[in-house]
Amino acid sequence: MIPNKALCAFLCGLSGFAAMVSYFRTVQEQEPSITEQFDKTTGKIPWLGRQYLSARLFVIAVVVMAGIIYGLVVSTRPTEENILTETVWRADTIMVGINRLQPNTFGRDVDPVKGTAETFQLKSDGQAILPGFNSEPVYAKWRSEKIYIEIYDADTFGNIYNGVYEYFITTEFLKLVSEDVVISGSRNGVY
Repeated sequence: MIPNKALCAFLCGLSGFAAMVSYFRTVQEQEPSITEQFDKTTGKIPWLGRQYLSARLFVIAVVVMAGIIYGLVVSTRPTEENILTETVWRADTIMVGINRLQPNTFGRDVDPVKGTAETFQLKSDGQAILPGFNSEPVYAKWRSEKIYIEIYDADTFGNIYNGVYEYFITTEFLKLVSEDVVISGSRNGVY
């Protein structure tokens, strides 16, 4: 009977040892912490790997935040099409050849400081509203193709406005240039 007790004690001790080995094996097999993974990953980056862990974390955070901010700025900036179609442009100059034309659209108020309240607009639905010359506003159609704008079907003054224009645009200025007509405008409305 003693051998059975000894055998039982031996087996119990052996199972305890096995449990202890299993415990240490699972502790060693656990995945490294996020800090350890970050340290191992960023440690491979040539210049950054030689820095302290906190410095690496700071640099990576700054780069990620800069990327997010840049993405937000770019995605919320108005497109060229938005600026073109959602702005009411003040007609600063209309040149036909070497002659400067002075538009005078009926019903428009003249600003005593700026001297003009003549405006034009290229709407997103393809309608153009242009300054008249001792007349009502000129209504026309327009379409855009890459760096060109075509104005056509003007109800009056088609000899001046109808044509293909190369355009140059910023958030503040618009310049339309055809073979013999130059229309320069600055932002009058809000987009």
